[in-house]
Amino acid sequence: MGPGTPVPGLQFASAEGMRLLKRTRVSTGVVLWLFALSVLTQSPAALLSQAEREMTTGQYSRAESELLRQLRTDPKNGSLWFLLGVARAQLKETDPAIEAFQKALPLSAEQAPIYFNLGLLYMEKNDPAKAVEAYNRGLALDPSNVPANQNFAILLMQQGKFREAIPPLERLKESSPADVSARASLIEAYLKAGLNGKGENEIDELLSSHLVTLPQGLALAKLLAAHQETDPAQRVYEFLINTWPDSAEAHGELGLLLIEKEQFKEAARELKKAVQLDSDSEKYGLGYGEALLSSEQYPIALPFLLDAEKKFPNQLNFQYQLAVTDIGLQRFPEAISVLETLTSKRPDSGKVQFLLGGAYELEGDLQKGEDHYRSAIRLAPQEPNSYRALGALLQKQGPEHLAESIQLLRKALALDPTDVESKIVLARCLEKQGELDEAAALLEQAVTSEPTLRRAHTALAELYRRQQKLPQAEQEQAIAAKLEDEKITKDWYIWGPKSSGGP
Repeated sequence: MGPGTPVPGLQFASAEGMRLLKRTRVSTGVVLWLFALSVLTQSPAALLSQAEREMTTGQYSRAESELLRQLRTDPKNGSLWFLLGVARAQLKETDPAIEAFQKALPLSAEQAPIYFNLGLLYMEKNDPAKAVEAYNRGLALDPSNVPANQNFAILLMQQGKFREAIPPLERLKESSPADVSARASLIEAYLKAGLNGKGENEIDELLSSHLVTLPQGLALAKLLAAHQETDPAQRVYEFLINTWPDSAEAHGELGLLLIEKEQFKEAARELKKAVQLDSDSEKYGLGYGEALLSSEQYPIALPFLLDAEKKFPNQLNFQYQLAVTDIGLQRFPEAISVLETLTSKRPDSGKVQFLLGGAYELEGDLQKGEDHYRSAIRLAPQEPNSYRALGALLQKQGPEHLAESIQLLRKALALDPTDVESKIVLARCLEKQGELDEAAALLEQAVTSEPTLRRAHTALAELYRRQQKLPQAEQEQAIAAKLEDEKITKDWYIWGPKSSGGP
């Protein structure tokens, strides 16, 4: 374990947390050797001879032999045992090094560094219980030791003991308030421990200190987002944008975060700025396209995606987004042309087959629509929307297809019991079969799930009339009348906003 080598096998609680705290991963060799030098300066002159020269030049095998020779004549010398532990640790002789440090403990006046080094070695051995015990003993003697607090906090967080990691991290903040990485780790510990108020206060305090650099702020925001702390992450991104308004990454990452929060128009604004600042970024370009499609800004999306398709000809996701845009603008022949080309490049994509089926259905070619829906089911048998789309298409083609349509729609609901559209279409089919009670139950579920869905209230009102439930029918019709007319261009739906980014 040479100087600068991370503790083997140690993982921080998150990838971003590890990136932020890369300076906190103190190597065993560094801590051991630094203390070894302090011991040598306090030891008899005899100890500063051959063993010293060998240790300082990295000749640890020779130093080990020399120390063992000296210990044969002076076995009660704690400094010699300590230095032997250093030499063995550097030689990756972990168990013999632990044995040497344990022998040094009762013979040495300064015990805290020995405990800290034992803690590191137990961490290396993946023995967290003994490592925690060693650190607790050492920190009881020297609570302000920075490397020990750093490694102890990492050990605790790696075990998921976030609340226990808070005290050493708070001590780090007190001793080194300008250490942004340690304070970011403290924020992580607060949030993971459920102390959200303290975490948010620490974020505000850290940002107001103006200590955070742009890379550190981005890493912190990504760390927060990874822990589903989206509101604090958004605050950090907004702070970074106010401080560094020309940062494409700050605008872009905020835009992607806003997509996750389903704030699509705001996401499109941020991602547009990111693309303007970094026109070569496929990541932010795709994000911008997704935000535009999810907010149904098809006229804005079309010219952007036409340019992006030319600029990134090998990025099939832009072609897929372009096809979605064409369908949104009712440019069905254009969508079919793009999707047929895309099918040749991605013949195994159920999403492309599904979208192509929808384009053909809207164009009026029901047979091709049916064929592509069936291909989508074959390629992605666990995707409910394909069953729903095919079931909806078949129920329009006559009573001879009604049984298969019902079967497909039941399959869609088995895969996604919350799908309102499948419930509405299945209710229509069941109504045609005279199964009014089940149809009504499905529509009642639909209006409960989406109370502003006008056509569900209208369908339920009609069904109640057939059941002679006139007061209920009038109530549903009144609700429908209060709701604005919806723009309905199709009975099939794309695989959701978060899936529109690519095939």
